[in-house]
Amino acid sequence: MNADIVIVGAGVIGCAVADALSAVGAGRIVVVDRGRPGAEASSAAAGLLAVASSRAPGGALFALRRASVALFPALVDDLRERTGIDAGYCGSGALDIAFSDAEADALAGLVSRRVAQGLRAELLSPRAASGLEPALNAMARAAAFFPEDRCVDPVRLVEALHAAAAARGVEFRFGAAVTGIDAAGTRVRAVVANGESIALGRLVIAAGAWSREIGKLLRVKIPVIPDKGEMVAVTGGPTIRHTLSWNDGYLVPRNGEIVIGATSVRGCDDKTVSAVSLALLLGRAAQMVPELAAATLARSWAGLRPCSTIRRPIIGPLPGYENALLATGHHRAGIMLAPITAKLITELIVNGATSMPIEPFCYRRH
Repeated sequence: MNADIVIVGAGVIGCAVADALSAVGAGRIVVVDRGRPGAEASSAAAGLLAVASSRAPGGALFALRRASVALFPALVDDLRERTGIDAGYCGSGALDIAFSDAEADALAGLVSRRVAQGLRAELLSPRAASGLEPALNAMARAAAFFPEDRCVDPVRLVEALHAAAAARGVEFRFGAAVTGIDAAGTRVRAVVANGESIALGRLVIAAGAWSREIGKLLRVKIPVIPDKGEMVAVTGGPTIRHTLSWNDGYLVPRNGEIVIGATSVRGCDDKTVSAVSLALLLGRAAQMVPELAAATLARSWAGLRPCSTIRRPIIGPLPGYENALLATGHHRAGIMLAPITAKLITELIVNGATSMPIEPFCYRRH
């Protein structure tokens, strides 16, 4: 068969790119995936849309995050109208907690920086913080409140993007691992997936933690490794009104559960959840909200994030090939960066230029 564009990967990035390309009539689009839509890192994510509460100081990556989050309100409304699927875009802000003087000082610095960047942020006393979250640990020294940070249900978001793209004619091939790529000179000519050769005009590699394996078929080292993230959800705990975070841990209230995340194990490619990790996550949760120690364990899971070893998402041309693009390496921010990644990839394919600089995110082999 023939396609104008083949996208490898049907996670949130691949589905978002497919939907954006279909919206501008980019031709026949085929998405191939070794599994099901969003079955890997996308479905295992927490769905945080954290800009103000993130630790990104500024610069290109911060601008990318900010631009992407600004696209969410219109995107989720459009997806709901077209598919009837509510992507769960909601939230009353994020509360970052400090339990030591050093952590309180760091939060004060973050709040000052965000206000200077034009974002809403407020440093709260322990009393003010407990007013927002009555179940918060009374030992908290301070908290920073970021009222504009939001979250989305990652499973529903991928479901909506997949349904929307398919309704516009995008063809999805699931259970179709890419086992070969035909290339001549600087052009990719076809991919082989599930034994079928698909001739193509352009290739987009959005294969997440498996992007490196796709690169090997083209004799290009794509600098992405898996990073296992383990999570747990509990029920029966106290009511939590905001996303709560402390150090590397966070709590997200969603659909009657409290989602607790997340560990990070670089280079690990299995999806088991260890007892040590469960203890760590539940301990962090109880530190933030002591009543969670008596909550009921509902489920636990793990996903493999695509961790870029060049410390930034990789968006742009694949080195050595004129008709192949990379949209991978988003690590913890794949859900958040999906809309802007889709927009930039679409602009590159349709216009040959982007509405914001992508040079910081282009991979160049040295």
